Amino acid sequence: MAAVDLTVADQRTIEDAGYLVVPGLVAPERVRAALTAINASLGGQGLARDDLARMRAATFCRELAGDPVIVDLYRATPLSALGEAALGPGRVRAPRDAQIALRFPDPGEARAEPRPHIDGLARPDNGVPAGTIRHFTALAAVFLSDVDAPFAGNFTVWPGSHRALAAHFAASGGASAAALGHPDAPFPPVPLPAPRQLTVKAGDALLAHYLLVHGVAPNLGPHIRYAVFFRLFHQDHDATSTELADLWRGWQGLRGTR
Repeated sequence: MAAVDLTVADQRTIEDAGYLVVPGLVAPERVRAALTAINASLGGQGLARDDLARMRAATFCRELAGDPVIVDLYRATPLSALGEAALGPGRVRAPRDAQIALRFPDPGEARAEPRPHIDGLARPDNGVPAGTIRHFTALAAVFLSDVDAPFAGNFTVWPGSHRALAAHFAASGGASAAALGHPDAPFPPVPLPAPRQLTVKAGDALLAHYLLVHGVAPNLGPHIRYAVFFRLFHQDHDATSTELADLWRGWQGLRGTR
């Protein structure tokens, strides 16, 4: 895999906004192969309405989550080189599976702003103990369909929110139960900037800080929104640690800009 360089501008975008979108990083033939496999799965197995909430939270097409046609969207494309450029060459644990994230059209939904969250917080159905958090280093994504307007199932970010959350955890002495707040309380426990619904093309890729607050917009358009997400771990990352105040621990590729 050819090396990918992060320019100083790219690094500063990650540091300031908490994420970077790279247009056209994944080749069209890989996008088509992944879409073909996903749609064949949907057509062959169908979707049970009672399972939709679980699939939205975990993954659609579970039997494909570890299949090369999906996992190689990271492992066999420049996205893996992008991850290593940010976290350090040879220091990223290669993901063994992915989250296949679909958002179906729902014209009856309200034109409401997306609900903000970070991954790994305790929920009744995800096995994470209350008052704890299961985190990773970075979130990577490949978008498999064009999303060229708002409220079309857009991946949505709150730029700079990673810094606000890190400061909150620093002031609270770590990601303790008190710092995380009650599971039923609104999240996050910090003021947020305005959200940004990302418009993307099929083959675009994203790399984001774990603490970047994000969500998904309602899909009021006519098409399914297709995306695949990967959780990236620096080789030294401890997913059970409550120490989240050091924003750039594990981001060795960004050390030169600070």
